[in-house]
Amino acid sequence: MWPFLRIINSSPSSLTTQILEEAGVSAVDLARPDTRLPHRLMMSILEAWVEHTGDRTIGLRAGGSVEPGDLDAIEYAARSCSTLGEALECAARYTHLVNEAADVSLVDDGEHVLWRFRITDGVPQPRAANDFVIASAARFSLRCAAIDRMPREIHFMHEAPADLGDYAAFSASLLRFGMPHNGYVLERSVLDLPTRIGNVRMHAAFDKYARELSERAALGARSRAREAITARLASGDMCMESVAASLAMSVPTLRRRLEDEGTTFTDLVDDVRRDLAERYLREPDRSISEIAALLGFAHAPAFHKAFRRWKGVTPTAHRART
Repeated sequence: MWPFLRIINSSPSSLTTQILEEAGVSAVDLARPDTRLPHRLMMSILEAWVEHTGDRTIGLRAGGSVEPGDLDAIEYAARSCSTLGEALECAARYTHLVNEAADVSLVDDGEHVLWRFRITDGVPQPRAANDFVIASAARFSLRCAAIDRMPREIHFMHEAPADLGDYAAFSASLLRFGMPHNGYVLERSVLDLPTRIGNVRMHAAFDKYARELSERAALGARSRAREAITARLASGDMCMESVAASLAMSVPTLRRRLEDEGTTFTDLVDDVRRDLAERYLREPDRSISEIAALLGFAHAPAFHKAFRRWKGVTPTAHRART
């Protein structure tokens, strides 16, 4: 996403700006490389930008401009593998960290291998998105290993354009359009090429980090938001905007995902405060004022009022009972 946003921000349109504003994505969000936009929203932005500019090459240009930092832990975990095949498998395993709708796999028939990219959410992929997938995958592979041959075939999900001039860089490969996936076909032996910076210890560290990110992503919005709320309550920086940002989501996306899990941000904050309040009240050295501050209340009376609503008694009375 970040390579696309670099180009789009260099020539913004009123339509793409409107789409982002309606989704609750601010300029501050776009300035952060760790911002993640939902797949459907990103496809809408791409289609609007291409319609506004008439630029059909944005996908190829964005894919060709991908930098190592754009893929974060995925890039370093994969490039530190020993062989290109291991690197592609590693990147496929963690692709969902940058695109929750992507399914990437290697299909091996013994003589050739298909690197296959499919979409799982049913959202149509415009040509620009398909071009980006192929161009960025090619750039990534070349960063991983010294590949001296082009893929035998390159597959695109969109239909063939009238003019294939934009695809001149891939002219040595058989281009197939209207496919059920994006991908490319390599000779099986290419997977055995050594990577440029293979390092067992480095791979172990980055793979561990990527695995932890993957496990966090699998927790669901409710669990992840609860962790973020807990970490921010006492800091004075606890609001829906800051929590959404820490989860690399827009506010509307966080709101929607919490609703899908049967809760709201307000209810979740209330639940976290109640649970922490009961825990802190079991610690005799903590004063009521200190607990109120730790829970993010402006003053002790506000904490008293909330606690009465939760438990029917004051914090002091509850502490005496327990």
